[in-house]
Amino acid sequence: MTSGLDEQGKAFQEVVDGVARALADVRHAKDASFISLPVMYPSGSLVVVRVDAHRDGRFLVSDMGMGFEEADLMGAGRLFSGVAPSVAVRAGVHFDRQAFSLGVRREQLVGAVSVIAACSQETAQLAAFRLDEKKKADAADRLCQRLYRLFTPAKVERGATVIGASNTPWIVTALVRADGHRAVYEPVSEHHNSVASALAKFMDLNQLEYPPARIAVVRNKDALGTRLALISTAAYVVEEAASDQTLERLALGNAA
Repeated sequence: MTSGLDEQGKAFQEVVDGVARALADVRHAKDASFISLPVMYPSGSLVVVRVDAHRDGRFLVSDMGMGFEEADLMGAGRLFSGVAPSVAVRAGVHFDRQAFSLGVRREQLVGAVSVIAACSQETAQLAAFRLDEKKKADAADRLCQRLYRLFTPAKVERGATVIGASNTPWIVTALVRADGHRAVYEPVSEHHNSVASALAKFMDLNQLEYPPARIAVVRNKDALGTRLALISTAAYVVEEAASDQTLERLALGNAA
């Protein structure tokens, strides 16, 4: 009986050991080694850390500027460079122009690889988030200026607070009051945080006894992917290029 349990225990350990080995991959080159880690950038690509043998038995660990490249490809290179120094100081590593790096002894290698990977990933994510926030702010400016023109500033309240069915106060980009109707307009990007935030807001407002019309304004419906169907359950979704007539019609709660 004990032998059977021991065999099961060994088999279990072998399975877990296999999982641990599969989580990371290493490629050795002539002058350095490259470790691919189970940590992803916003694009979905894996974080790769480079390890170089340094002098006096020390090692140099670096992300090779890959975090910056990821951010730069999405148009957030400057945002990455602005965030990176504070991330580096907090983690106790070095950041030079584009790359995170750290010189360590052999016994510190595991921790150094993990920290450098985390810094690179975190900064790329922060850059992506700030880029999305900037895009949303720009979209809000464009949307409100357009609504002012269509309905007059007196009928458009920017940054209005609307109480949902749950008694949660929601701040909306624009609340339009026209001809006895209320309409909430919200710019939504393809970023999952933007979709989730808008969806929660729209669903709560939709549960009101007399809900306002809810209009999600996006740059491109196709870019939302499957999230388009999700947000469509709680709001009308229109592209920024929609006609003035469409925006006016939706404010009156008429989707026809």
